[in-house]
Amino acid sequence: MLQMAEKDGSGGEKLKPDSVISEQEREWAQHALAEFSKGNYGACLQHLSKLEAARPQDTKVLYNKAVAEYYRSELKKTDQFRKNMNVVCAQAHVSVEEVDSLEDVEHCVIYYSQAVILFHMQQHSSALGIINKVFSFIEPMEESLAHRVCLLLIELHLRAFQPGKALTLIQYIENQFVLTEGSSLGADKDIKPLEKEGKEKKVPACVDAATEAFRVKLLKYRARCYLMTHALKACKKELKSVIASGGLTISSVFLKANLEYQKGSYEKAIKVLNSMPQNVPSFKDAGESPAVLFYNDMGCIHHYMAKPHLACFYLGKALQENDAAVRSLPRPDPSEPISGRPLHTLGANRSHEVLYNLGVCLLHAGRPAQAFDCLTEAVQVFHVNPRLWLRLAECCIMVHKQSNKPHFEVKERKKELVRSVVGSGPHRKVVLSPCLSQDTRYSCEGQSYAVPVATLEFATLCLRNALLLLPEEGGLPAAPSNPLGPREVAMLRCSALADSAYVGLCLGDYVTALGHARTLLVQPDLPGTHRMLGHMYAAEALILMDKISEAVEHLNPDNVQDLSLVPPVSDVREADHEGEERKPLRGWFPSSVPTARATMQYNLSVAFAIRGELDKAGETLKQVWISKNQMCDIPVHVIMLALYIELQLGEWVVNYNIHVLHIYFVVNITPVLGAQ
Repeated sequence: MLQMAEKDGSGGEKLKPDSVISEQEREWAQHALAEFSKGNYGACLQHLSKLEAARPQDTKVLYNKAVAEYYRSELKKTDQFRKNMNVVCAQAHVSVEEVDSLEDVEHCVIYYSQAVILFHMQQHSSALGIINKVFSFIEPMEESLAHRVCLLLIELHLRAFQPGKALTLIQYIENQFVLTEGSSLGADKDIKPLEKEGKEKKVPACVDAATEAFRVKLLKYRARCYLMTHALKACKKELKSVIASGGLTISSVFLKANLEYQKGSYEKAIKVLNSMPQNVPSFKDAGESPAVLFYNDMGCIHHYMAKPHLACFYLGKALQENDAAVRSLPRPDPSEPISGRPLHTLGANRSHEVLYNLGVCLLHAGRPAQAFDCLTEAVQVFHVNPRLWLRLAECCIMVHKQSNKPHFEVKERKKELVRSVVGSGPHRKVVLSPCLSQDTRYSCEGQSYAVPVATLEFATLCLRNALLLLPEEGGLPAAPSNPLGPREVAMLRCSALADSAYVGLCLGDYVTALGHARTLLVQPDLPGTHRMLGHMYAAEALILMDKISEAVEHLNPDNVQDLSLVPPVSDVREADHEGEERKPLRGWFPSSVPTARATMQYNLSVAFAIRGELDKAGETLKQVWISKNQMCDIPVHVIMLALYIELQLGEWVVNYNIHVLHIYFVVNITPVLGAQ
């Protein structure tokens, strides 16, 4: 936060040598600093007004007066403070909008103040650009301001998901300001391996309270860096030092809970969260609601415990607490949009992060319509996150068709084969159902694709956005979660292509569906499940385009070798839990290779039947039925196809539709601790 300058009491640094300070002026400055430190901002301003009258051209006096007035308003009159800062900048002949104009260490405090405001307004990139320039003056800077500049720069690196830069910076800061034994790493050197960085450092006994508090903050930042890079062993060591130095505080509780969460020790994580101290700071004082963080994290933990409904309950509580916290603040005046509330509460609304997590959990809980409503709110803020667009498309797909599993419940669905019975005795006739599938080719004819409704048309737009946002190589930011690495980008692309092919088939756009399926099949390191879907969707598109011979090549059961949902881990650093791969939270059906192969064989027999090769279709179908006795699930459509073939071979005249079996797939959905 902003603060009154120390040293001479009238500015962030000592006055220039040619500025002569009288004893009276020095006394006013000392009294102003003393009153500011005690929170008596009115008395402080009285002394500063005297200084201003005596030194009207002193930029530092003008700056400190602006700061004192801002603090007297309880940091609520941010718009007025920015106007006052513009006056200060004009008198100092600098512009905070032009970072390169900073050439004097005496002006660093002005730029630092601008960076603080931008940080609380969630303009992290702009704040980072300013504070990087300020940091170049760190060595001649007054120590108290230097500490604050360092901490803000570390925080901004973490907000930008740059833990490597933050770790390098922490090492440099320790060497410059903390003087720990064994510190030798400079800012221009690479950081050591993460596990080695976790070792404890000896701290000299002669450390003042301010330096010790600064050191503990650096320890917490280092722990956050290790959490972000999944260096869990190093984080554990760092947290021990944090707790030993500062006790079990609310921040250390959340750090420790996050550590257990990433280790997969969910019960321990819950236990740690429940040990939160009672005397937590209020929302207005801290700018964050501990209750929101608590319920959000409890929701994420229960999600990974495969308890999506309980996760939704906790995330709903987090949303309620967030709304209550936001309502406790006064509404801003439209003429002064960032005034009326304390500066540190401007970016305290966590609704979109919580809605993102809640939408993911609702999707897992089988409530896609409610999930869609949550995610459409979140995408207004996180619109460059391709994973979020994919989740929206999955909501649309699940609204269209909840699951593929009912097609394999033969015993329960046998009665659906017969629509009615007409006549009696020798004239009794059985009317078969024309179709067992509940799929509709067009979910909302005439509806614009751009309207945010949970339809397959809107899913097309969402999937297009997801594919456009995915880079060809490398990673990319994906707020509110961590950036996507190359492996995660590849997995998302496979999922988006598979979903795009499915949606294209459902909407009757067979050419586009075939294109997506073929693109999916040439992806490197393709998981087994996506490989099966690629062949299945390509075959269905080709059948519907009357290219049966090409479709038959895709329907070879040997194309199904495994049903893995993720490719092999090629880089240990990209795996969760220090090389241990997380299991998918949501499976899909068919869940076994024999069942998947039986599905392929069924569709192959459909292709033969459409081509008129009924004998060949019948033989293929017999193999599917035989596999039923080998603990293999088969689709109920097998019975319908068998009836069709028998009727045709018996020269009965029938008008009957043959349908390729749709396979529906939901990719693994991973939430994050967005509020931490």
